[in-house]
Amino acid sequence: MDRTHFIDHRGQRLLMLDYTNLGTDLDQLKAEIDRSKGVIAREPPASVLTLTDVRGSKITPGAVKAMQELVQFNAPYVRWSAVVVGLTGVYLTGFRAIQALSRRKNMRAFNDLDEAKDWLLSHAQAPAAVG
Repeated sequence: MDRTHFIDHRGQRLLMLDYTNLGTDLDQLKAEIDRSKGVIAREPPASVLTLTDVRGSKITPGAVKAMQELVQFNAPYVRWSAVVVGLTGVYLTGFRAIQALSRRKNMRAFNDLDEAKDWLLSHAQAPAAVG
């Protein structure tokens, strides 16, 4: 199964970006991000609900930069974005850096995948809070 794919959660379409256990090989992470960009770019503006799972991934300066570039690229397409990172130590710091640098207000981090999915559903009909 592709790491970037749509899933159904309680009747709502969510775009799953499965980056679990990536980051030690920056080229592999960048290749997956490029695949994600291709999927996202085929969607209408402000229509996508993304769920990004980076648990178990290695946070490096290169990985943070690659993720920041993805966040900036997908900004026109994404209505709301939930990121499951585990929120400990460097992961929390990395997420906050990406969020601050991108200036996106429609992103939120979670420890739990189901909690992130439910949060996205609760915002599915709301307009994005970008900028």
